[in-house]
Amino acid sequence: MTTNDENIHIGEFIKTVFGYWKIYVPIGIAFLIGAIVFLMITPKEYRVISRIQLLSEKQGMMSELKMIKSSGLGGLLGGSSSGVNVDDEITIMLSRQNLTRVIEDNELQVQTYLHDGFKKLILDRDESPVSFIFPQGFLQDLQRPINISLTIKGNTIEKVKCKSSLFKTITFRNLALPATLSLPVGDIMLVRNNSMDGEFTINLLPLQLVYEVMDKDLNIKSSEKASDVVYMSYESSNKLRAKKILNSVMNQYNNYSRGVKVRDANLNAGFVRDRLDSITLELTMLEIQLEKYKQSNKMPDPELYAQATYYTNKDIEKTILETETRLHMLNYVIKYIEDPKNEYSAIPIVDGTGETAVGHYNQLLVERQYMLLTSESNNPALMLIDLQLKEQRKMLLETIKNVAKNNLQISLNALYNKDNTLIQQIDKLPTQEREFIEMKRKQKIKESIYLFLIQKLQEKELINSPDEVAGRIVDEAYTSYKHIFPKTSIVLIIAFILASMVSLFIISLKIFVFNKE
Repeated sequence: MTTNDENIHIGEFIKTVFGYWKIYVPIGIAFLIGAIVFLMITPKEYRVISRIQLLSEKQGMMSELKMIKSSGLGGLLGGSSSGVNVDDEITIMLSRQNLTRVIEDNELQVQTYLHDGFKKLILDRDESPVSFIFPQGFLQDLQRPINISLTIKGNTIEKVKCKSSLFKTITFRNLALPATLSLPVGDIMLVRNNSMDGEFTINLLPLQLVYEVMDKDLNIKSSEKASDVVYMSYESSNKLRAKKILNSVMNQYNNYSRGVKVRDANLNAGFVRDRLDSITLELTMLEIQLEKYKQSNKMPDPELYAQATYYTNKDIEKTILETETRLHMLNYVIKYIEDPKNEYSAIPIVDGTGETAVGHYNQLLVERQYMLLTSESNNPALMLIDLQLKEQRKMLLETIKNVAKNNLQISLNALYNKDNTLIQQIDKLPTQEREFIEMKRKQKIKESIYLFLIQKLQEKELINSPDEVAGRIVDEAYTSYKHIFPKTSIVLIIAFILASMVSLFIISLKIFVFNKE
């Protein structure tokens, strides 16, 4: 059987390839040495893990005040106990505001590296040989990275080299600690932190850069689809540093959530106290009026008449009382919003007024106040916020009037219709008794409002309690047993594949190109 000379038999090709061992053996050894060097100079990275359970309102501190939110008058006024949205809470954890605070608390803008042979190891703040004292606002205003290379021996910095795109390279020598580096961007003081000597590289990074890197590296997700336990992980070659970051994220989330509750409670406090003073005065006047009425009409025991009439239909009367109380609270809020002097005042968050919309409106007010401190009154952004506030205030007022209040009024009218039997019984009573019962009814309404306002003030104190947290820490940060990078087996496999590909390429060139007749 004849064959074409241009065709190469696979067996002969493999035999020929093995004959070029002088090519692939050195290449294989070179890649093996490269892999070993890579493993030696690359710091081992570990995965640090923590877990936090998000708490709903019922899972917090179970006091009587806490439970009243989901039952009785609190529930009928619109308060309800709901679960937590895990995705929303994860977004809060990863928000720029919270992560920025984590960065500042742990001084993550200052990254110190130790030169250990060929390795470059990142150090925690407490492990760094020096700590820095910056001018006020220095790190917050830093726009470009600053690289500081220094050699420390004893209490002396033998050499400091500062490099940045913000200024020309500056070198200092033989500085006794504490020392001051006079740079074009400001004076930085170095203070001895521990007795570690050696060569170090310190990077001062802009806040936004550190935030973007952390937002990318920090992994936060729900443990399971329907679970309220959140899983967190962070990968780093420094276990202590990574643990501090994760623990700080969890603590900052709790601090932020508690701060939001305290802020909302403080916004309501002034409104509640004002209404409480007014209701207290009205209650006092009603009690005096009742006392005088009994004395002037010489009524022996008016309570007997009240028992015969007022409690005839107890459940309906109770619902009417609570509905009227809620309607009064809405009227107070409407008057508060309509008052021109409250145009740029926070709207109190009262159940049934659209808590989410009111919270968003109050947040806009906070942004407006901050912008007034940092910009001129003719700032377009400030004018836009004013326009948004005007429109939202109008929409809130219409919503409360046309939806919340009207719905309550409809419910109240329906209750009055059901109460016809009671009204007919009251009409049959003598005039004095009927008037007395009406006054007692007004008194009970005022008492209900008074108790509701007292409850709101007590809830504010409850929120300020130290154990009021949004998340219960299940696992504080801990480190994986084995490092996750670099994997020795994977590095060696990649080195083998690359060595084979390069060897095959060179041998193919030699066979088909250079040896071609």
